[in-house]
Amino acid sequence: MTTKKLDELIEAHIIIIFDGVCGFCDASIQFILNQNPSKEVRFVSFQSETGQQLMAKLKLEINLDTIILVEKGIVHQKAKAFLGILKHVESPYRFAGYFTIIPSFISNVFYDIIATYRYKIMGKVEQCRLLTPTERAFFLE
Repeated sequence: MTTKKLDELIEAHIIIIFDGVCGFCDASIQFILNQNPSKEVRFVSFQSETGQQLMAKLKLEINLDTIILVEKGIVHQKAKAFLGILKHVESPYRFAGYFTIIPSFISNVFYDIIATYRYKIMGKVEQCRLLTPTERAFFLE
């Protein structure tokens, strides 16, 4: 993908970059899809070519222990990313997004505990569920 196309993606969308083999991450993405996400939301896995290109463009190291939210060019990671994502759903869960006011050093303690044990909690995903055409539009690949 060209640099110009990556810049356009970053400018036009709210991008969520996640571990594509993590069962917990997959369940989180399914949860977000079920909460009527904003039409600007796009998902991409770290393992995909587009995900890797975005990470390089944003000068970020791939760390499968975190979820990344790119919102208007601003990068959020870990708990701030997850809570920030909730601001972009059309359900009562969007109000949980305002917990981003909690300092990262506190909220990331809980995030890091879950991240450490995520494969034990939910396993790994061998294949994704079939997406509806509406859901497919939320994915970059």
